Amino acid sequence: MSADTDRRKKLLLIDDDAENRQKLCSLLSEDYLFIEFDNIRAGKAFLEENGAVAAAVLMKPDAASVDETDFLEYMQGKADFSKIPVLMLVDNVVTAGVSGRLGHGYVDCIGRPYNPDIIRNRISNAIMLKDSLTFYGIEKMLKALPSNIYLKDREGRYIFATHYWHHLDHSDDPDWTIRGKTDPDIRKDKENAIAAQKRDMEIMQTGRGAAYTIEINADGLQEFYDIVKEPIFDDAGNIDGIIGLVHNVTEHEMLKREFHRQATTDELTGLYNRAYFYEYMRELPKKNIYPVSLISTDCDNLKKINDTYGHMAGDEYLRMSAQLFRDVLPPDSVMFRMGGDEFLLLLPSTTAEQAADYVAQMKQASSQFHIGSWQLSISFGIAALDGGEDSLEKCLTQSDQNMYREKKEKKKAG
Repeated sequence: MSADTDRRKKLLLIDDDAENRQKLCSLLSEDYLFIEFDNIRAGKAFLEENGAVAAAVLMKPDAASVDETDFLEYMQGKADFSKIPVLMLVDNVVTAGVSGRLGHGYVDCIGRPYNPDIIRNRISNAIMLKDSLTFYGIEKMLKALPSNIYLKDREGRYIFATHYWHHLDHSDDPDWTIRGKTDPDIRKDKENAIAAQKRDMEIMQTGRGAAYTIEINADGLQEFYDIVKEPIFDDAGNIDGIIGLVHNVTEHEMLKREFHRQATTDELTGLYNRAYFYEYMRELPKKNIYPVSLISTDCDNLKKINDTYGHMAGDEYLRMSAQLFRDVLPPDSVMFRMGGDEFLLLLPSTTAEQAADYVAQMKQASSQFHIGSWQLSISFGIAALDGGEDSLEKCLTQSDQNMYREKKEKKKAG
């Protein structure tokens, strides 16, 4: 087949190591037609004479001479040549020098040991990136949007991103580039970074996109981001990478959480309200926190306090009850004001015997709370839900009955 009828894309290969050039040519001969040079100056002279005949340039850097800088500036300065991506040939892609050069003339790097699939992918992505100046015009326009739009290759490495936000390492460094890096390489919140990389690999394997919201806590800020990811397919239907959108929804999420808090919280005591109790209990079978102890409570003498000191004092009596529960019960307890002076306390992974110990502690600690001459007094009833055949309604009825029994005994005792 003559060079004129050869449909393989031409690559300019510049490397003073003849053995290395031969290795690359043999690995990629089915896909590319190589034009070889052993020095940068000769490669540049070829392009000056023949024009933009190559789809990409694979070049070994030469930091000791001005030829490398001159070549890269030449490629970027001419409209026709600026469409040709330059990939750096290196021994190790993770060295500091490689990272510093990306984005300053080189669009990617190829390192040893050579993997044909990885090399093809990187060359293909580099050509796609630089295929048209229109791409850069679009990228410039996208930067005007508040959302971050990015592109990743099949290895999960960034090809570009329109914004560098503060939760990225080095985001304030003007010479830093995201190109060629993965999420674990650059993100401060490593847990979310690893999860993002895992999600990317799932998209690569399944071909199905994903949309979800993440919470990020970095630099002393709590933020929420909506993430949308979709696979990109080549003409043959193979996944070529991922395009994604990241949108800051912190204000919206905070408002949503505040509305939910207001809808589910008792304003007087700060505990959850009756409406949220039923919402919580619907999800209880999924939580795997059995046995669950329920403690029904009722404040003693509230009517007498209201009659003696007024309803503001009665409100304070209820707030004292809520504070007592918080002081004694374990942090994972879920507490509800069911209405009036009735409360329901839910203790995850707690037996009835353990709940009885907490009740004893609350009775002892209640002596620290007073309204005038009245000491805080509360009646308690306990029942346990083991996740078996006993229903929630049956357990609630039992705890209420036990609580009313104690209240009745108190009245008999005077």
